[in-house]
Amino acid sequence: MMNRFKPLFICAAIVGAGMAHAQPTHDQLVADFSGPYVGIKVGANFSSASGAMAKPSHTTFFPGLVVGYGFNLGPVVLGAEAFADLHHGSATYKDGGIDAKIGYPIDRFMPYARLGVTTDWPSSAFHYGIGVEYQLTKNVSLFSEWTHDAANAYSTHWVNNSITVGANYRFK
Repeated sequence: MMNRFKPLFICAAIVGAGMAHAQPTHDQLVADFSGPYVGIKVGANFSSASGAMAKPSHTTFFPGLVVGYGFNLGPVVLGAEAFADLHHGSATYKDGGIDAKIGYPIDRFMPYARLGVTTDWPSSAFHYGIGVEYQLTKNVSLFSEWTHDAANAYSTHWVNNSITVGANYRFK
């Protein structure tokens, strides 16, 4: 009876040895947030305007787009990201701009900070925020972030706060 199962045990041992070799290394398990990427996002914008063109605080839901590039610099990832927040109903209509982004990968998670400028109406503004990204697969990551910008134009103080969630596709 043992002779009947001997080929089965040999095949199982070969498959098991192959599976052991096929396991990813620690370096393969650590996510790579470098390279070019594009993404989409949805969010909520909390905006207001005070002064000559006063608009009370209100919330607008919006879609958005991102495109960027990250450079792996040892323990950190440094990159640039262009964005478009299409919140038509906010006090500042829409935002678009470019930010520098610095992150610290921890396995598949990367907390990050961003700093840059918006370039849309009513004027250019200082833009900053924080977020976290999760590498779901080699090419796809999910992110959530908070951003803020404020501008003074037309005798009015404009304020935007946005909370977004989205997905990036990395070209690897």
